[in-house]
Amino acid sequence: MQRDDSSFAQRYGPWGIVAGASNGIGAAFAGSMAARGLNVVLMARRGDALAQTADEIEASYGVSTRVLVADLTDADVLDRVGEATADLDIGLMVYNAGAVHGVARFLDQQARDALYLIDLSCRGPALWAHHFGRRFRTRRSGGIVLMSSMSGLVGSALTVTYSATKAFDINLAEGLGVELAPYGVDVMAVIAGLTRTPTMVDSGARLEGFPMMEPDAVSEEALTALGKGAILVAGENKERFDTIRAASRAEGVEWMSQGAAFLYHVAWPLTD
Repeated sequence: MQRDDSSFAQRYGPWGIVAGASNGIGAAFAGSMAARGLNVVLMARRGDALAQTADEIEASYGVSTRVLVADLTDADVLDRVGEATADLDIGLMVYNAGAVHGVARFLDQQARDALYLIDLSCRGPALWAHHFGRRFRTRRSGGIVLMSSMSGLVGSALTVTYSATKAFDINLAEGLGVELAPYGVDVMAVIAGLTRTPTMVDSGARLEGFPMMEPDAVSEEALTALGKGAILVAGENKERFDTIRAASRAEGVEWMSQGAAFLYHVAWPLTD
């Protein structure tokens, strides 16, 4: 059942689009949009999961959906997105992609692994924000949400490229938000902590004893906060956010690196 949220639908509707919508936080964003009265375009690589999510959203909220199966790192992905949405008045874009698939030292991975994450979490958000930002600037309303992570606050051993890309997303949202504010367009980076997504649960991380957010809680808090600031620190992560921001860079890097090692069962400190 839809919520009575006509002001949200008027500002950010009638259509929204979610990149990385097959499950987890992306699927939750699609549901939260639909609950506020938006029709939703769902995009990801897994067509079966997308179709199931789309069917559930239509049945639950009575909105329309459109499914686009594509890899966010494909060279022509934005051309396909543009063609698939050319006839839709989209007012809200959520880019939800990029996850830690285990950890390893930077030099022990292939260079292509780093480049893949850069394509997914830097090139992708930049292209999508540029494409939809221009559309929103023309219509003089809209919203852009980029999913980031606590890992983007400082560098981290064992997740070197991931943490770097998530820092990119935070800075992109902050700067772009200033440029688009005069046109009525809201831009926000969502800094999430550990969230109970299928990817995280299946990653092999040591999750016992850590506070975990649920995907729906992240998406609901984010859409409620949209338009109220360039950064949202989701859930109960504000204290840790403030602690890292107040610490020296060296201390922050040590804490983040140690946390990554603990989560993924890597001996700390690192040795040869």
